[in-house]
Amino acid sequence: MIPLLLIFAMRQRLSAFLLLTGSWLIAVACTGFSPRLLPTSSEVASETPLDFWQFTPAAEVQQLGPPRFKASHYRIMTLAIHDLQAALAAVPADGSPGPLVALPFPDGTRRAFRLRATQVMALELAARYPELRTYAGELPGHPENRVRLELTPAGLRASLVHEGHQLLIEPFRPGDTAHYLCFDTASLPADSKRNREEARPEGN
Repeated sequence: MIPLLLIFAMRQRLSAFLLLTGSWLIAVACTGFSPRLLPTSSEVASETPLDFWQFTPAAEVQQLGPPRFKASHYRIMTLAIHDLQAALAAVPADGSPGPLVALPFPDGTRRAFRLRATQVMALELAARYPELRTYAGELPGHPENRVRLELTPAGLRASLVHEGHQLLIEPFRPGDTAHYLCFDTASLPADSKRNREEARPEGN
């Protein structure tokens, strides 16, 4: 068993990365259309990003029940998490650039981030818990647009800063590693504890 305090500490590190600026109304839940993967530079256009996401069918969404977070606008996505884990296991541990990986946005598009492995745990703990992995990345040509991502047995969690907006990708509910909510933190209730705690400036 992985100590809960260890996972909590990793999440705190991830949370410290987040920035909150303003309000952004974003598109709601599921539609059936094919996603648009937006190239951000000639580098992205010439390299096919790894993409392990699909829109969750409406009939499947109805069976999921209420989501874990009370965002007013969100997108529900299905992730082939084992394929993603296998792909990211090949990312160099020395922090050198890895693959382009597509991540979903609440408006139905996907954008490709160049990921690299990061080290947030002591080396001894990292060796003891190799299933806990963390990554950082940027949009090629737009380093101000960035992501922090963690993979654990509980699933994927990602925090993104894109054009000044704070976005999160979170498991739909605890224990579900296949379905994910993608939302802007501005769409959380104004008194949301998560909205306050995870909006701390980087480094605080």
